[in-house]
Amino acid sequence: MLLFSFSHGVRKLHALLALYCTLAFAGEETHSIKVCTQDSSLILQSDDKYLNSMVSQDQSVDSFELEEVVVTARRRQELLEKTQSYTIIKPEEWQGTTKSVADVIAEQTGVQTRRYGGVGSFQTVSMRGVQGGRVLVLLDGIPLNSAMGGAVDLGAISSERIGEIEIYKGITPGKFGGNALGGVINIRSKRETDEHSVNSRTSRGAYGFKNYHVEVSSPFNNHLNLFGSVEYTGSENNWPYMDRNRTPHNPDDDRIETVKNHHYSRFEARAHPSINIFNDRTLITGISYSTSESGIPAEEGAVNRTANHGRENITLNAVLKSDETHRTSTFLFTPEAGYIRWSSRTFWTSLDESMGTSHGGITSVRNGQGLSETDLHVINLSCVSDIVFTDNFAAQISLHGKHSQILTNTEVTSFPRGDWPGSSQEATLAKNLNLTIPIGKREFGVSTGGSLKGLRSSTDGGYNRAFEMTIQPSVTVDYPWSLSTGLHFRPFHSSVIYFNAARFSHVPSLREKFGSNGAVLPNPDLKEETGLSFEAGGRYLGERFFFESVFFRNEIKNGIVLLNDGNMTKPVNMGRVLSSGIEVSSWYKPLDLLKAEVKATIQNVENRTRLYNYYGNMVPNEPNFSGIAKLTLKPVEKLKIQYWSDYKSFFFRDYANIKRVPDKTAGQSGIIFHNAAIFWKPATQFEINMSIINFNRKYLRYEDMLQTTESGYSWTLFPANEWNFTIGVYL
Repeated sequence: MLLFSFSHGVRKLHALLALYCTLAFAGEETHSIKVCTQDSSLILQSDDKYLNSMVSQDQSVDSFELEEVVVTARRRQELLEKTQSYTIIKPEEWQGTTKSVADVIAEQTGVQTRRYGGVGSFQTVSMRGVQGGRVLVLLDGIPLNSAMGGAVDLGAISSERIGEIEIYKGITPGKFGGNALGGVINIRSKRETDEHSVNSRTSRGAYGFKNYHVEVSSPFNNHLNLFGSVEYTGSENNWPYMDRNRTPHNPDDDRIETVKNHHYSRFEARAHPSINIFNDRTLITGISYSTSESGIPAEEGAVNRTANHGRENITLNAVLKSDETHRTSTFLFTPEAGYIRWSSRTFWTSLDESMGTSHGGITSVRNGQGLSETDLHVINLSCVSDIVFTDNFAAQISLHGKHSQILTNTEVTSFPRGDWPGSSQEATLAKNLNLTIPIGKREFGVSTGGSLKGLRSSTDGGYNRAFEMTIQPSVTVDYPWSLSTGLHFRPFHSSVIYFNAARFSHVPSLREKFGSNGAVLPNPDLKEETGLSFEAGGRYLGERFFFESVFFRNEIKNGIVLLNDGNMTKPVNMGRVLSSGIEVSSWYKPLDLLKAEVKATIQNVENRTRLYNYYGNMVPNEPNFSGIAKLTLKPVEKLKIQYWSDYKSFFFRDYANIKRVPDKTAGQSGIIFHNAAIFWKPATQFEINMSIINFNRKYLRYEDMLQTTESGYSWTLFPANEWNFTIGVYL
């Protein structure tokens, strides 16, 4: 709060100019400034410390009275306050297109995506060369990572439900547990608004895509708000591709085919009531249910006729939040609780040509069939405490507790393939200390963080028919930890320079420790994977210009690799990856009607393991260069036109660096996709969107190695030319 006194018209003009300058530098996020009178003085109150610091006090003159007004400014407060690599993504980045959650995240620097099919298929991301299984993913505060291991299926999360996505690629904040090798993806659902509204969108797109979405927001009174939505998505996923007839070096028998058995349908309903209670505290709750069904397509040159995969997800969450703009105490705690049940089911028969040995070897059994089911139950409790000792010294301490229960069922005509039932319990204590030293208008800062986790893992075991061995019930206890430190410098309020370093660890999963039924041998002697992370970057955010550049270096040791001798598979600590590179992100808005954006990643993700002479090879799906260039034009009010191109240099789909994309015979050094979208809002309550993404003249299909039954997919398919038409009505 700042106090001012003015007596004449000139002083009034100076006050208004100061207020105008304050707003001009506010950028694009919303902040409030209250201007009111008290004891014949003018008082400015803002919820942002930079806005407060920009106006000097002058109490040496007479005063005048000014009636109360409220002024709003918009700017990217998060970008100005964060002293690490950080990105926040809003729904306007994907609404009106067929982009999935993984597609949107992969458009950020330092992030790559693996897409195992069309709409609704299994999708994962890697960050700065760290694969998806080591990336922490949260949905409304609930960790989605399974104790069984493997990457989180981002394809199971509808982009229509999301209000924003936070990405931390460097240091993991203590509020998330402080221990993630590859970074954090924090997904928040849309919630209530302050007005009564009914919004609906209908979409139709390429390859039989359709989506219907309705959401309702209703503030009943000053204490109760309700937000809910219902959504249906479906797609035939029947795009054309070039079938090389299993003879990639003989183009004479190539032909255009259509992907078969890749249909998809999904239904979701959710509700988010919130209740305002004592001391400006709000209890925000949520419940959601979704179910989906999809076919599993075969590899190139083969056909799956019956294979399908089903999912059913239930989530419950509640968090008690405070209104920080009215915060008066030096201590603030935020408790949170959540429950999630993710169920998956994979079914196949001997008629499915691509569901062979890894799914029970039933292709040689007449009328053979298989069923693999997994139920994951997660209960998560956390409490984040923010403590402000002084204006320049603060701490954050968080406690996290998590229980995971995995129930499995496998019924196969031949040898079964699946996981043993198991469970895990973990408790984490994490802390962050932040010290800032103001020197005039500049600021220096130091931060330290750390976490300690206790993790208990257990399995029920069972009899492995394939290896003729019994896996005894087992229990292990581990204590992974992490440390981080950082320095930052603010030469002025709209810029920051930062340096961060951290050590993280990852404990072997249940599948890696205890093996699986008929596929993976147990290895209780596995050591934890360790990672070292360093980043140095700078960020500037002006009224019409933004620029950020980050140098990063990550090293992972004792990586767990599934070693196969031709007869059996066993996890061993033989993996090692070294990644380094530069990320650049910038936008420039010379005019209100024109905005240009550029994002680029230059990296070297090198395999450092001696296994199979892989040393020095590129890690799969990690191109040395990737970039996006976007142009946004607003020629008239309520009309927005966008074009963006997405380029990736060549990369490999396997660790042996044989499966090259694009293929060497194509004579291309990389691959580029073109994208375009038009957003037109002829009336306040009506909107029309048209888009086409991954536009390319070639028919694309990239193959990948066979995966486990847990994932519910088999090979990588990459559709092109996905157009979409959306009509939205907002009441």
